[in-house]
Amino acid sequence: MSRSPIRGITFDFWNTLVAETVSADHRADRWYSAMERQGRGMDRAVFDAALLEMWVWFQGEWELNRVVSPEAATERFARAAGVDDDAALTDEFLSSIHEGFDPSDMQIADGIGDALEALRSGGIRIGIICDVGITPSTTLRRYLDHHGLLDQFDHWSFSDDVGVYKPDVRIFDHALSGLEVGDGAAMAHIGDLRRTDVAGARRHGWLALRYSGLHDDQADLEDGHHVVADHRELPGLLGLT
Repeated sequence: MSRSPIRGITFDFWNTLVAETVSADHRADRWYSAMERQGRGMDRAVFDAALLEMWVWFQGEWELNRVVSPEAATERFARAAGVDDDAALTDEFLSSIHEGFDPSDMQIADGIGDALEALRSGGIRIGIICDVGITPSTTLRRYLDHHGLLDQFDHWSFSDDVGVYKPDVRIFDHALSGLEVGDGAAMAHIGDLRRTDVAGARRHGWLALRYSGLHDDQADLEDGHHVVADHRELPGLLGLT
């Protein structure tokens, strides 16, 4: 079946624009050091168990489409670690989340800058649809700005702003409205996960593109209409070259 010409495209963030190479271990080390400075140090195995409990809880909330704030995540960890009576320490955990990581340490997807420029030159409207983890969208925007990518996007649909995660159609509706494309059949979405990115795009009647360049998701779920290993494939795939 033929599709309408694509006039807009949205990108996932993690493992689509930016690799998750700055490990959560970096944040864990910060939190562990903060506890030691505050005289609340503990065996690292106990600390790691509390951190794992938080991440398991977050995964469950994500799959149930209940958006998690940085405050809720830090409070969950503090309870699991037995330091929820220490407001100053919890505030330090929260500050480290908002501060984020050094963006110069982050790996940007190969070819993304060239692809975005080509898409814009071709008249394609460009947005982001991102399931925020515990790092807020304000911090993620700073990462993109550092790498000169933020201004390449016409609109952003971050879960902490919209209030839902992918594959909920409401976050796709938010992007469609913000990009002012009008017709979902003229939209494409690219991301690395079948459960959220592919399923959401397909459910909404968009062209579903799975990006495998940073993470090749092998979940036993329906795949994208196309699998893209390099973002520089996008202009040709969307009929611009």
